[in-house]
Amino acid sequence: MKIVTSTPVFGTETEARVLSEFRRAATDVPAYRTLLQEQGVRAADVRDLAAFSRLCPLLSKRNTFDRFRLQEMSVGGRLADLADVLTSSGHGGRFSFGVVTRQQAAASTDFLDRALDDAFGIAARKTLAINCLPMGVVFASNLMTVATTSVREDMAVALLEAFGDQYEQLLLVGDPLFMKRFTDHARERGIDWSRYRVNAIIGEEMFGPHFRGYLAASLGLTVGQPGGGYVMSSFGVGELGLHLLYETPATIELRRAACSNPSFARDLFGARLGDEMLLPMVFTFDPLRTFIEVDGIDRDGYGRMTTTMLEPERTVPLLRYQTGDIVRLLDRAQVVGVARRHGVSLDSAMLPSALIALRGRDTDRLPNNSEAGVYKDALFADHRTARRMSGAFRLEIDGDRCTMHVQLTAGHAPHVSIEEAILRALPPRLRPSRLVLWRYAEFPFGMTLDYNRKFVHHVSGGDDCAARTPAAAIPEYAL
Repeated sequence: MKIVTSTPVFGTETEARVLSEFRRAATDVPAYRTLLQEQGVRAADVRDLAAFSRLCPLLSKRNTFDRFRLQEMSVGGRLADLADVLTSSGHGGRFSFGVVTRQQAAASTDFLDRALDDAFGIAARKTLAINCLPMGVVFASNLMTVATTSVREDMAVALLEAFGDQYEQLLLVGDPLFMKRFTDHARERGIDWSRYRVNAIIGEEMFGPHFRGYLAASLGLTVGQPGGGYVMSSFGVGELGLHLLYETPATIELRRAACSNPSFARDLFGARLGDEMLLPMVFTFDPLRTFIEVDGIDRDGYGRMTTTMLEPERTVPLLRYQTGDIVRLLDRAQVVGVARRHGVSLDSAMLPSALIALRGRDTDRLPNNSEAGVYKDALFADHRTARRMSGAFRLEIDGDRCTMHVQLTAGHAPHVSIEEAILRALPPRLRPSRLVLWRYAEFPFGMTLDYNRKFVHHVSGGDDCAARTPAAAIPEYAL
């Protein structure tokens, strides 16, 4: 088993924080003491980062939340005075929880404010943040006004209309599928985005360059000109915390340059990168808050992200915790060197020192060796066509055959021009054997979308959609 931690951003202070968290968990957390005993690990033997990575057990939902009560996973064997509880999506059929003490909540708010001030200047500009994240995910701020609407596009637009002109800038926070619905509704309501300074933070799922371009255009923004506002991706995990990994204008431009230069992309992200894969997201992170290892690396350096949170205020310390995300640590000097060799213009002074490439979850890989994200991004390649689709789709894969079901927006009917636009955006090898366009209310994978749940984009085992096809069959475009 290979573990990668060799990146200059993890220095002596990170090591001191890792060892402090380890000692706290080994001494005061009953569940962690049990796991160490079962693996024959003596706390006294963990003296440095190398020993920590070599000896300490890997954690996951299965051997923590599925096995122990929260009290057993907590410092002192009890839950302290809690301010918040964050719940995972339950996408894998199980729930896990992030419990936040009042002290930790205050520290997290300060961290988030600093990060968003670096990104959007929220200390200098009066900012209204509209939180459209699903499942009751909330955040607080000492610098911004935060309005939490969850997945109510009508409420979010009403807030925008009532309060938008009272603020110097707006910060929209949501997931890709709901932000599509929100901007569609704003367009129906005649919202003029040019009246506002707008930024967007997109979480919950990876997205591709076509989606970024579509959302930016829907908000009146121009990709590549972040001075007027931009679309940022942020990665969080319910049991670990929000904004663990996040983009900056420099990391966005790095990925954008890779999208337009395949040879640069291969040298940057891995020789086996092909058009059947979505380019990884490029994030930065705070190495004094988050220690990241890469477990079980392949020949391109990718493996399972293994995270240790370094916040001493945490009630539930999670050390070497794996969420199923596939990443690769990037060395900043090497990135700059690769860009120089390929003649890629890169503002190296603005590039963060801590860099990581996120390829997605280990469950995102399809039987045809592609990824669901490639099909998702194809829906947004043509902006005019994208307006006629909700963004929801389902891939049904049976052996070598792939059926792609696409939901249209309300008021739009299937048309060959939609089919052609989707197929044109997909590499020939990945085009589905059959493409089915569905009217909004007749989409067989939910009459309407439940934006509180992560949408399942692919299943294997055959096309069972015929049993759900309405009697008045929608035209199907067989390829």
